[in-house]
Amino acid sequence: MARIAWILGGGTGLGAETAKGLIARGWTVAVSGRRTAPLEALKASHGAHPYPFDVTDRDAVGVTVAKIVADLGRIDLMIYSVARKQTARAGDYGYESYASIIDTNLLGAARVIDPVVDQMRRQGGGEIALVASVADYFGLPRAAAYSSGKAAMIALAQTMRTELAQDNIAVRVISPGFVKTDFTAKNDFPMPFLMDADEAGKRIVAGLLDSKRFEIAFPRRFVLILKTIGLLPYPVFFWVMGKLAGVAGK
Repeated sequence: MARIAWILGGGTGLGAETAKGLIARGWTVAVSGRRTAPLEALKASHGAHPYPFDVTDRDAVGVTVAKIVADLGRIDLMIYSVARKQTARAGDYGYESYASIIDTNLLGAARVIDPVVDQMRRQGGGEIALVASVADYFGLPRAAAYSSGKAAMIALAQTMRTELAQDNIAVRVISPGFVKTDFTAKNDFPMPFLMDADEAGKRIVAGLLDSKRFEIAFPRRFVLILKTIGLLPYPVFFWVMGKLAGVAGK
């Protein structure tokens, strides 16, 4: 019997490549996003099952979970790959942009998790994977809202991993580096170790299906560099961050 995955943010970019990889491995994949056209294109090209909706619409979440279960029978794996980003000026902490980013990236996940956990409990287990970022390792200049939301997501995943183990629900976090998508095309700064989306999708699928580790993070060299930076004493750490922000010595 085919296993059922549901990928939110599955119409384009990293989510779409992950969907293609799972389908190639024999999974039945439901994909969701705000825009219908990319989801229908993935249906036509790879046989994905489209369920368009907006994660900021709480009522639509419950309706969509129920529809997927009614159509496909269950949800064995849910991947939350939705992301909204706005690169701000250093020192810009405007509420409106923060609210929009956090509402989509973090609270959107919270809206989805509750009904999915209920469904997985009813069916006897499952797996939840939250796509964070290497930006969750520490606060990056010009990305305060994005970094803080992703840092909260990894803390959420850690808590869920502990609390849901008794329900046979595995929880994991996916932390990719820079991936070549429409999302990162807007970045106006150097992106070291930039990776093609299809390669990143393959790494996610391999990490989910061929390993049991909690964190799926890549590329390895970039991850090691960033984790090392995060361990630096604060005076050194903030000097490095100042260099990145272009405001050292101010």
